[in-house]
Amino acid sequence: MLWERTAKDINTASQGALDITVFPSGAVIPGTQEFDGVDKGLIDIGTTCTMYWVDKFGPVANLFTYQIGGLSSTESVMWHTVEGNTFLQDMIDKGGYNVQFIGGIITVPEMFLFMKSPLKSLADLRGKKIRTAGDDGVCFSKMGVSVVFMNSADVVDALLKGIIDGGQLSSPAMDYSLHTYEAIKYNYLGPVRQPCEWLPIMVNKKVWASLPDSLKVLLTEMGKGASWNYYTHMTQADLVAIKAFREKGVSMESIPKDIENELIKQAGILYADNCAKDPAYKKVYDSITNFQTTYRANWQRM
Repeated sequence: MLWERTAKDINTASQGALDITVFPSGAVIPGTQEFDGVDKGLIDIGTTCTMYWVDKFGPVANLFTYQIGGLSSTESVMWHTVEGNTFLQDMIDKGGYNVQFIGGIITVPEMFLFMKSPLKSLADLRGKKIRTAGDDGVCFSKMGVSVVFMNSADVVDALLKGIIDGGQLSSPAMDYSLHTYEAIKYNYLGPVRQPCEWLPIMVNKKVWASLPDSLKVLLTEMGKGASWNYYTHMTQADLVAIKAFREKGVSMESIPKDIENELIKQAGILYADNCAKDPAYKKVYDSITNFQTTYRANWQRM
């Protein structure tokens, strides 16, 4: 309902000049292919996850969504505003794509892991079959985990059948909506694995060029408002979900420090390796780490 309300507000603010209709993922184009849909003009505007673009741009695409042990939600919005959006647009323009970025949506930290059995230390994680992917999957593999990727809709069944021992999906509220409580006993919280997720707002370039400046400003600024509205909505939903998980008998705990520290260590190795292989990756990664270091030296709770 939040996105429908946002679209309605934008339509109202434009006094009828815009008529945005919201469709769920997969209704117009296949899910995860929203970028291609905007590029080809099948949809005029959309949002998605930059991690789905690794096939087009390589590992650097992952950095725009989040970094393990990286920018917080607030920091991510600021970095994209100051530098990130410029890097992203340059990357897209060099690829010849018909996509204009006008901001992004920010999300809450994801659950670190959900498990059928308890985790007291790193030793308890080794040998477990975990549903994850991307940079997380690479790092967990180095930590002695057997990484399995599957559609989110199949996770609960896989847990019940013993195909996997645990995994990660999304935030507490999203995990609860998928009924993970039916198959797990432990939820481990911690913002390090995925501190946030930044999802770009994309507009077809031809559509964007056809708009008067007044509507460009309206879309850009109301997009910023929608981002924080979504973030606020999700934080409140997570508080409700955490309480609901406990009522279902699921333990809500902080991830053990040695697991958290080892993940950060392995992520550092992965990021350093990617930087050594790809100057474009290093340029973006250095921008992120410099931004994080500078901000946290002054505002540690940003």
